[in-house]
Amino acid sequence: MNEVARLSQSMRLNPITKEELEYIRSVFSKGDIDKISVEELERVAEIAKRWWWEDGSEVAYKIFLYTWMLRAFKLYGKKGG
Repeated sequence: MNEVARLSQSMRLNPITKEELEYIRSVFSKGDIDKISVEELERVAEIAKRWWWEDGSEVAYKIFLYTWMLRAFKLYGKKGG
């Protein structure tokens, strides 16, 4: 989570909008994976994927991967016994 928050600080606006950048920052400023919904993670992943596709940004790729891993953890990682 800290890595995504750190990476989001280096993001620039094109090809993502100011609103999308603020959304990503607001999601990861929560600081706790339990406070972030799967839907929020999916939206961040969509934004990062589009940014990566359009710009080829390594930062976007990392944010996409980290976000998708966090999503998988929320969906499947907490089952246990």
